[in-house]
Amino acid sequence: MKETGKKIYDFKSDVLFKYSLADDKDYDCRYLLKLFIEGILNIQCQDIKVLNPDLSRDHVEDKDMILDIRVTVASGEQIDIEMQNSSFSVSRRHRFQLYGAKMLTYQEKKGNKYQFINPVYQIIFINDIDSDNLQLYDTYQSRNKEGKLEKNNLMNRVYVQVPYINVIKQYKELDEFSELELAIYIFANGITDDIMKLKESKVIGIMKDKMERFNQDDELRLAAYNRELNIYAHEMELEENYQNGKAEGKKEGIEEGMEIGKEEGILLEKRNLTLQLFKSKFPNEDDNFLSNLEVKEYDIIFKMLLESQSLEKIKDAIKR
Repeated sequence: MKETGKKIYDFKSDVLFKYSLADDKDYDCRYLLKLFIEGILNIQCQDIKVLNPDLSRDHVEDKDMILDIRVTVASGEQIDIEMQNSSFSVSRRHRFQLYGAKMLTYQEKKGNKYQFINPVYQIIFINDIDSDNLQLYDTYQSRNKEGKLEKNNLMNRVYVQVPYINVIKQYKELDEFSELELAIYIFANGITDDIMKLKESKVIGIMKDKMERFNQDDELRLAAYNRELNIYAHEMELEENYQNGKAEGKKEGIEEGMEIGKEEGILLEKRNLTLQLFKSKFPNEDDNFLSNLEVKEYDIIFKMLLESQSLEKIKDAIKR
């Protein structure tokens, strides 16, 4: 076996992620599964069974292999949990929806009555933030024009927008984080020095131990490393094809962002985030009063919006 000194410290590695969750006979894996399922979906876990616990070293290097964790609980719900160290794209959104639909069709067997099909849930940890939905948990279900949930709805999807935890960190100390928030913070940033100062956290101890045990398995660690290389090479190939084809439509704002100075860039980012959050909270209100503020003022307003303070209080804060 080829050796490599490369160790995996990032839980956004889907191999390390699956290793940490897939063994339902392991107490620490069950603890993490229960933490995510109960905390994100509000589904009680009297019993947890992982349907695909295997982590095959022979196939894990395949860049197209989906290393998700499929779970059932005592109440019958089926839950899929996966890590995506990538950004949102049309193809990925389509894949997520198709996979959710497959979870339903897997339950369909000849002669079965449809009323016995169990609801399916997806928890997708993704290394991106949808600028139109600035929140840690972005939830999707089937609803009508009035926003009413479809009766007997079977499909539920939650995007956990991992980088958003760092927005929360700006206004909340780590020792005030819940165990679930700490786990997501580790997904975003790794096991940092400030994390290790929190001696009382159970989830930190579990995730640190999982990471260390994973890196002791040279064969699995090498497979994870090769998988990262294969994915990176594939992405570079797609980028090269894109450039050679002279494709149009680069992401708006990249060139503009490179031209403006550092201070202006920070101000622009703060303003955009604040305006987007304001629109989500007060969709029918005029936001012109937020157009020309300083960085500190945007920080204050953003925090007030996160705390769901009233429009009157927000406007009063600017007048001071």
